[in-house]
Amino acid sequence: MRKNAIISVFDKTNLDLIANFLIRKKFTIFSTGGTSKYLNQINIPHVEISKYTKQKEILDGRVKTLHPKIFAGILATTIQNHQKELKNQGIVNFDLLVINLYPFQETVNSTKDKSKIIEMIDIGGNSLIRAAVKNYEKTIAITDPSDYENFMKAYPLKLYQRKKFAKKAIQQVVNYDNAIFNWFDGKITKKYELRYGENPHQNAVALINDNKFSQLSGDKKLSYNNLLDLDAAVKIVYGVKTKDNICTIVKHNTPCGASINKKQIDCYKKALGGDPISAFGGIVSFNKKVNIKTALQIVENFYEVIAAPSYEKGALKILKTKKNLRVIKVKNTNQKLESRSFFGGTLIQSFNNKNSSIKSINGVNKLSHEKINFFVNILKSIKSNAIAVFDENSLISQSGGQTSRVDAIQNCLYKFNLKHGSRKLKKIYLFSDAFFPFTDSLVIINKQKVKIEIYAPMGSKNDIKIQRHIKKHKLNFFQLSERHFKH
Repeated sequence: MRKNAIISVFDKTNLDLIANFLIRKKFTIFSTGGTSKYLNQINIPHVEISKYTKQKEILDGRVKTLHPKIFAGILATTIQNHQKELKNQGIVNFDLLVINLYPFQETVNSTKDKSKIIEMIDIGGNSLIRAAVKNYEKTIAITDPSDYENFMKAYPLKLYQRKKFAKKAIQQVVNYDNAIFNWFDGKITKKYELRYGENPHQNAVALINDNKFSQLSGDKKLSYNNLLDLDAAVKIVYGVKTKDNICTIVKHNTPCGASINKKQIDCYKKALGGDPISAFGGIVSFNKKVNIKTALQIVENFYEVIAAPSYEKGALKILKTKKNLRVIKVKNTNQKLESRSFFGGTLIQSFNNKNSSIKSINGVNKLSHEKINFFVNILKSIKSNAIAVFDENSLISQSGGQTSRVDAIQNCLYKFNLKHGSRKLKKIYLFSDAFFPFTDSLVIINKQKVKIEIYAPMGSKNDIKIQRHIKKHKLNFFQLSERHFKH
């Protein structure tokens, strides 16, 4: 029995190959507007769909394939009732759909003209693909010109091959609809080319929201690791509402310096002073426009990336003198969800942006609500078990990724004493991402020469014992309202 195919494509790549193959295999080809004209040019016999349906294309081509004689021919199964109904209605069975969609994402990338973008929302194409996928055992859907040769080599296809084409087709519909949703939602997603992933032997690509950041300077594009570090840095500087300046320096996705201060230059110097050795080659991020004084200090050190919402004209000129320094303009972010892959699929959770409150277990808190939330926001970016130590306004030591909270405490305090022990600090503020299950960490803290104020959640079955120890040894301890694990 003679077979029938619909060809309706925007991208005409390799169309002559598939069309000639179908003619050799005794297919009757049905086609629409632009595709029909192309088939005429290459002398491929075919039936114009408008002549078959006896319905001309209307609304400037917006409606051409949306017709019962098209969809019934795709959706009809091989059961007797379906075939009898087709015969009575003079409808042919369609065995193959060769189709690709209007270039919506490409149009979004090339123009801001709303009317042109709207016209690239494919209606008939999406519907035809979905119909063919629903009836994949009878109607094969080919949506990618690069698959024409695979189809020709495998023809006639086995059931698993038909299903493979169906999966690819519906995935393209999903991606297409996501692109449309993102445009309506104000998210313009673009493919950002990466040389490689976390390591040179790993392939990688980034899909970015184009309106979130732009590169103002630097010979190189951002790398996979740069983007991860930039993510951590931006979340810290934008995570707290404040009139003051915030600066953070991130290395290997971990803050090695951070500060909140009225003057930007002091803020930067304090952030750098937290760990100047680790800051080398890091990413520096600010929550406010970078000024000339700060830029002059920045170029004295080596950094991979500078990120801020804006830059003074003179500051940008100074930063551009460093050819390898990527200068990034970043918009404030209001992230609601975050996701990551695991072996079984994808994990999705609400973003960890809740402000923390405290309750005194012992002592009187002297930190402002703003600083508590700033310090907690830094703590959120340190892998568990996380311990972070601050002076009045800056990060001065941290330890994360330890499997023991005791190890995290010891490592954090060792680094503090090594780098800042000679400073005459009256007190420091120690933040823990989770509760202390035993008193051993508190014993270590109490042995330090400097007075330490402790901020940590509760929740251990030993909470009563912990509180007794705190009061007995007169430790200043303030309970954080939330735990902040980061795995």
